[in-house]
Order: sequence, then C-alpha cells, then structure tokens
Amino acid sequence: MIIKNIYKNLYEADFAYTEHYTKQVIYFIAEDLSALIIDTGYEKDSEQLEAYLKERNIQIEKVIISHYHDDHFSGLKALKRHNKNIEILGSSKFKQTLEKEYSEDFLLDSAIFPTMFCDNHSFIFGGHQIRFEEAGGHSDSSLHIFIDDKYVHVGDNIIFATDGMAMLPLPYASIKEHINTLKKLKENQKVLYLGSHFSSSVNLHKDMRKEIDARIKYMELLMELQATLKAPIGYDKIKDMLPIEFNPRWHDLMLLFLKEQQEEVYETQ
Repeated sequence: MIIKNIYKNLYEADFAYTEHYTKQVIYFIAEDLSALIIDTGYEKDSEQLEAYLKERNIQIEKVIISHYHDDHFSGLKALKRHNKNIEILGSSKFKQTLEKEYSEDFLLDSAIFPTMFCDNHSFIFGGHQIRFEEAGGHSDSSLHIFIDDKYVHVGDNIIFATDGMAMLPLPYASIKEHINTLKKLKENQKVLYLGSHFSSSVNLHKDMRKEIDARIKYMELLMELQATLKAPIGYDKIKDMLPIEFNPRWHDLMLLFLKEQQEEVYETQ
C-alpha cells in the first residue's frame, strides 16, 4: 500500500496488485482523529488501511460506497467488526444492484447497508464540501462523488489497467444510461478524476475528455453495428475506429451486456 497526499487533507491509498490487471485505490480525508473513506476495497484492503490509520490514532468514521459491487463494499465487514458505529453513505438503489448481481447472502447482510442515503445529500467533512450525483449504467447504484467541485470520484465508470491502458466500460445495468452518465460527466470541465481502479496521477498524463469520448464512441459504435449484423463483432473489427487503444479484455462481456439488454427491451415491448 502506497499512501500519497493529493490535496490538503485528501489522501490516496494505492494497492497495486501485481497479480491483477487493475489496481485497487481507496481515497480518504483525515480530520483530526477521524477519517472518511471512499469505498473499502476487499477486506484485506480495508484492514490494511485501517491499521495504517490506527497507528496514527485515526478512526474511520464515515464510509462512502460509490456503488454496490463487492470490490467496493466487502471491506465493510472488517471495519464493522472493530467499529459498529461507522456511518455508511450509499445510493438508495443499493438493493437493486445486490438483487440483480448477487445471491441472497448480501441481501441478508445488513452490516453493509447504507445508514444514510446519498440522494440529494451534501455535507462538510475535513473542510471539504462533499456532494453526490447519480451515475447509473455501470450499476443501478453508481454515484459520482464531488469533493469541492475540484475532484470527482467516478467509481468504475472509468477504469484503467495497471499498465495505464484504458479498460473498456462495463455497463452491467444499462449501456444507454452509462453513455448518458459519461456525457454528463464531461460537462464538468475543470474537475480532476479519482477512481477505484486508477491513481490520481492519471490526470497528469491522460486527456480525460478524450478518454470519456472514447468510451462513449465504443458503446455507441457497438450498438450501431450490432444492430445491423447478426454475428458478434470482434474487437479487432472496430479498434481502428476508436480514438484510443483499449485493453480488449472485457469486449466479450460487453457483447453479452448488449445482447441481454436488447432482449430486456424486447420483452418489455
């Protein structure tokens, strides 16, 4: 774990998994002897960060969950073992994600449920203004978290591999919503980007507006082409039409999302 000061009392804990194609990153704000963290990672990640903070007599007081996928909330179990009074902030749509993507186990585990909903909520912590925007597409419960309108935490709406290459989008909930979320995100021209699977240094060497445009282009192109062709479109067929190079790892998964979501639309008509 590498701790880096980002801005005032905003920090980054970077867990660079050498055995994985993406890293885990947890951002936190330290205020006197209390801390707010954004996402928990897995249990091993939250335990490591909690130990670091305890060495400095800092206790985790608040946890914001950017969305309810297990690599973002499962560390709550470890944190709750030591402090049952942690305030959890998350989307009121958290159960929609859990019901759609997980077994009953998580639905029965109230320790991971939000104690406060982020919807239409803003507050001050550590001298920073924190506010939220719904950011559906990757999941029903996805949120964008704004810090002083200077930084925005995008959860998994933008992901990079550990080697810095762009990862394809993963719109588990809705491709169309994911496109709309990214278009809205691009309107915030002066913000810097934080994410659960990339470090803040990405802002120094990536044109993030171009990165957003490329993800939108990929999804729109795939929907357009797949609608006219019967056979699945391989990534090699479209990579030269895209403004940046992607890691193609999730392309087949994207084709599955497209098929499933097209069938859902057809079934509701």
